[in-house]
Amino acid sequence: MRYNRKFLLGLLALVFLLGCTQTPEQRVKDGTVLIIAADADGSIGNGSGFFVQPNKIATNIHVIAGKRMLFAVGTKKVYNIEKVTGYNPERDLVVLQVSGEGKPLELSEAEKDDPIFVVGYPGGGYKVTEGTVHWIRPSDKQLRLVARGFPENRNSVLAHGNSGGPILNSEGKVIGIAVGAGKEGFNFINFSYAVAASTLYTSLKSAEEENLADWQKRKPICAYTYYAWGYEKAHIEKNYNEAIKGFDKAIAEYQEYAKAYVERGNAKTNLGESKDRGNLESARKLYQAAIKDYEKAIKLISDNATAYYNSGWTKLIRGSDGDYKASIEDYNKALEFNPDFASAYLDRGAAKGHLFNYAGAIEDYNEGIKREPKDPWNYYNNRGFAKLKSKDYAGAIKDYDKAIRLKDDFVRAYLIRGLAKADKSDPDYAGAIKDYNKVIDELNPKVTEMAEAYARRGNAKKALGQNEDAKQDHSIAYYYWGKADSNSGNYQAAINNFSKAIALVPNYAEVYHYRGDAYRLRGKKGDSQKATADYDKVVVLKPDYTEIHVVYNNRGLAKAAVNNYDGAIKDYTKAIGLKSNYAEAYYNRGEAYRLRGQKDNYQKAVDDYTRAIKSKEDFADAYHKRGLVKEALGHEDAKQDFALFYWHRVGKALEGNQYPEAVKNYDSILELFPDRAGFYTLRGRVKKVLGESKADLGDLEGARQLYQAAIDDHDEAIKLDKKNAEFYRNRGETKFLRAAVRDHNGMIEDYESAIEDFEAALKRKPKPNLTANIYKLRGQARCLFGSVKANQGNPKEARKQYRLALEDFEEAIKLDSDNAEYYKSLGLANAALGKAKEALSAFEKAKSMINK
Repeated sequence: MRYNRKFLLGLLALVFLLGCTQTPEQRVKDGTVLIIAADADGSIGNGSGFFVQPNKIATNIHVIAGKRMLFAVGTKKVYNIEKVTGYNPERDLVVLQVSGEGKPLELSEAEKDDPIFVVGYPGGGYKVTEGTVHWIRPSDKQLRLVARGFPENRNSVLAHGNSGGPILNSEGKVIGIAVGAGKEGFNFINFSYAVAASTLYTSLKSAEEENLADWQKRKPICAYTYYAWGYEKAHIEKNYNEAIKGFDKAIAEYQEYAKAYVERGNAKTNLGESKDRGNLESARKLYQAAIKDYEKAIKLISDNATAYYNSGWTKLIRGSDGDYKASIEDYNKALEFNPDFASAYLDRGAAKGHLFNYAGAIEDYNEGIKREPKDPWNYYNNRGFAKLKSKDYAGAIKDYDKAIRLKDDFVRAYLIRGLAKADKSDPDYAGAIKDYNKVIDELNPKVTEMAEAYARRGNAKKALGQNEDAKQDHSIAYYYWGKADSNSGNYQAAINNFSKAIALVPNYAEVYHYRGDAYRLRGKKGDSQKATADYDKVVVLKPDYTEIHVVYNNRGLAKAAVNNYDGAIKDYTKAIGLKSNYAEAYYNRGEAYRLRGQKDNYQKAVDDYTRAIKSKEDFADAYHKRGLVKEALGHEDAKQDFALFYWHRVGKALEGNQYPEAVKNYDSILELFPDRAGFYTLRGRVKKVLGESKADLGDLEGARQLYQAAIDDHDEAIKLDKKNAEFYRNRGETKFLRAAVRDHNGMIEDYESAIEDFEAALKRKPKPNLTANIYKLRGQARCLFGSVKANQGNPKEARKQYRLALEDFEEAIKLDSDNAEYYKSLGLANAALGKAKEALSAFEKAKSMINK
């Protein structure tokens, strides 16, 4: 979108005002505040806000929902938040009464194509960003914002920390309140969003006033907290099952929460896609549940383009004729409400293509390309395919030429351009072969794409009369299709494809290798013998095969499966001779010795398991089996191996966020070694994480129980080792977290006890990095403890705790001056003490470190 004369005049007017005198610029800056928000765990976040009346500021609900400490920091003053005087859950808006007065900004109406200035504290530092009102949603006047110079400039005009800040027009009036940035639909990530300033009028006129702590307990406000938890699980951790739990809780608290329905639908769709290959029925159920969520969101906001688009996408990937027709209807609606939604044109074109409406698909791709999408190669690729199906081979080739110029490693474009060259009325087989060579020799295609390239190259060679070369290519194509089937666990299909490859080229050693694997893994009666015969064939055909050590190992597995342990041991020995650090072969030979029985075989098994572990330190099963054999031999150190087996299983469980499984494995270790202090504190840390999850989802009793179990573990660790600083640190952190879910008296007791534990940890002189972390934790505990005292009406004690916290954060920074979180904590303490300049400086420093 080009900026017109209206924008330039508006911009010049604003620059003139700002240049003539500092008053207008300073008025905007003075009218905008940094919101500092601390969670119950001490983590510090920030947002923005602005004065709408002398003693009232507006911001987003999601900026302050669920937060334990809140301050609005102006250029010269820190404002305490006294009351909530109005809020609008549907618009994510809240108006707060604050201590003292500021300079309110004037409100106005937005118009499409208005030039804008986004003002706020992204990352904690003050910033003004230019952009444009791209679209205004009719139902609720939501503003869709883009950066100046869109579509060439696709940077978001909003960043983390802008939420709640003002969107100004060229006259310096507020036309919107920043809400957030993110993707509209599954594929399009450029838009930022703002609530129209006119929606503030209702909140400003509200007669309702409420204490902040009581307001935080309202169901719609709790819903925002659960939504944020679910959003993090979905978008950061990609843990869609957990994300759905968060969105479930949000919707249970606030059934009018349209965004929660959309995000829950997205999580279900993503989960369905992950199941699509292995469990089609489960995937289809998830897709249907997602579609119901989008329908609910649309009922709440009838012109919700994102919900329509996502519903269309889910129906498209579910993939039946009825789904394609329904997805087109959804895309029609999405485009009705957002005509510039490029991805909707792309996907509607794909749906039309599935219904053989190639002319309609081409029209959609044309429209999508006009919007200058961020991934234009995809549009040319899809349009090229539609032209190919319409027998417009020349047009298809031109589109693929464009796609490849834009993305020179675009495998699909080379594959389909080659097909177009081969299929046109005057076939260019040499040109097609060149495209297939590019895929095979230079790119990094998927297994199925490699199969496709070989198959089509074989077709082209056959058309040129190169029959032997064509046969070779077709054989390799079946080989790759077989590998794809094996990878997905479809061993029968894999065997069929490998057999076709062998029928074309009988001396193809690699195919015998993988068909042998498919027989062995299928595991039917007689398959071990068939696998052995295939592995025999590899040894005869290609003794210098690069994977020959794997063939010997796998032939050993096939023989062991029919109790031919002597033959298996010979094969494993051969594999080890070819690759001396082959951990799996050592392990498998150890298994063969173990299963063969007798004392001398047991000792050989122990030796092999030891060699396997030496080559692969985290080989959990090798520890377990070595422990079993040592136990049979009466060795005293068998328990050590069992413990190491559980220890490596803990590592795997933690990698996959399987915390209950990690706790079970720690239980097993401690049954073996009840006097190992380190394992108690490690188990306690995992229980603490589980407690945090319970607390985040509102299960406070479950959280208390897990925190207590964690504290019990840390108590045991300290009983066994009173000198370890980390044990005290871990117990203190858990008490600090439990304070947030205890009753009033218990809360104070936990904060005081946590601070004592941090003091005990520091007395034991831990290493510098741990020392810095302990200072930060103690400072955060003191800040939150101070806020409790302030709420009790004891400002003197509160300020004492804030001053002590400030000293802790300063000590942490002395030890680790490159940690942005320490500066955020410093900003919180300064804000609590009313030091606006110092608080802003600390957050600016944190921002500069994060942006390095």
